[in-house]
Amino acid sequence: MPFRFSLAAVLKYREELEKREERILEQRREVLARLEAQLAELKEQRLRWVAERTSLLERGILGDDLHYATEQIQRLDELEKEICRQAAAAMLDYEAQMKVFLVTRQKREILDELKSTQKDSYNALQDRREQQQIDEIFIARMNRES
Repeated sequence: MPFRFSLAAVLKYREELEKREERILEQRREVLARLEAQLAELKEQRLRWVAERTSLLERGILGDDLHYATEQIQRLDELEKEICRQAAAAMLDYEAQMKVFLVTRQKREILDELKSTQKDSYNALQDRREQQQIDEIFIARMNRES
């Protein structure tokens, strides 16, 4: 004989699961936002170093300074590539978590609809019983008066 749980308990459990999946989704979103911010910062730094290198070229500065600026630009390019790889992986994690979250939400919504349907059925049954009692009282009075 299978276990039977009350709908309210199962619904509460599903709501907790949904909240947990939503928190995980929010964490993945934060990681993605942090990586995007790092990427924007790197691009700004790269633009500054390109401007610095251009300035050095215009002023005719020593090769060491030019070489250093070029190395910094290359280092920033490598960091940018690494952060882009991390961001792509984070986006895949985010999308996968979004799917898990949506499935969890859908399961909870199904139980929520079932609960609503059962409540409506119960209310309709109670209304019919109430009306039946009123009808019986009316018929009893009619029989006494006749």
